[in-house]
Amino acid sequence: MERNTYATSTFIAAPLASVKTYLMQGESLSEYTLFSRMRERVDETTWLGTASGYQSGLYYHVRQRALGASQVVEWHCGTERGRYYHVYPMFLFEPAYFGSREQGTYYHWISFVDPTRATAMISEGLPTVHRSEARSLKAQLERRAGHKRPAAGALELRSHTIYVDAPMSDAAAFLADPARATEWGYLLRRDGTSTYDEYDREVEIRITAHDLGEYLVIEHDTHYPAADTVVRTPMVLVPAAYAFARPEARGFVLHRISAWPTAGERVVGKQSPDDYDTEAINAKRILEGRAGNLDSYGRGCSFLG
Repeated sequence: MERNTYATSTFIAAPLASVKTYLMQGESLSEYTLFSRMRERVDETTWLGTASGYQSGLYYHVRQRALGASQVVEWHCGTERGRYYHVYPMFLFEPAYFGSREQGTYYHWISFVDPTRATAMISEGLPTVHRSEARSLKAQLERRAGHKRPAAGALELRSHTIYVDAPMSDAAAFLADPARATEWGYLLRRDGTSTYDEYDREVEIRITAHDLGEYLVIEHDTHYPAADTVVRTPMVLVPAAYAFARPEARGFVLHRISAWPTAGERVVGKQSPDDYDTEAINAKRILEGRAGNLDSYGRGCSFLG
């Protein structure tokens, strides 16, 4: 929905540790991207190279963040060293995080592009290129792991993204409070001390927040006691000032990740990705209203710069 945020995901039949190690190396970009070719290593975490989306060079800077059950490799790009205006967080999940018993890594690549800096080629070409580059990354790592063809994953990751014009600290406290989940959560209702879904199945909402400094990850788990099943849909709250390298920017980007079986249907949980998109719209409506920004909602789902 948020048109300045692009996300692509894939399953990689290789251990998370080896995927992370590969992604942390600038030289790997030369192997799996369309035309990001590293020409010079500037320091331990920075390279200078060509770029797939520009007819000019870029500096590439890498950072890493640990979340325990998942890992984040974050690439930053810009035409000047130390001044980066593209940020690309890459989330790595072990399949068990989403309840799958397979071995490997679920890779989820988020790209934020400032609308005032984006060329037409970036806006039109980036989604296609990043999907293809994710498949290229998968091939590089699976080949190294001994695979001769693409390995199929049991799950497909989907993303649900919206811009919210409200203070992120207030929104984070609201979204991280399990007691308030039925206020913004779609298809949920509270009856006394219990919470139920749209089929009157009792659920328990369990939330854990991780402050990563520049942004926040909220692990949102919906536990179905009767089925002994947990549906995990982590949320990433990124200040617009950080996502788009615009210090004056207000609000934040709310990016949520859901996992869906590639065969069959979910037994419990929301039945369509639309339900999570709708929930994001509801959260935006409530949070902007609480902040007094009543006109922001009418401007749509995206950061306008």
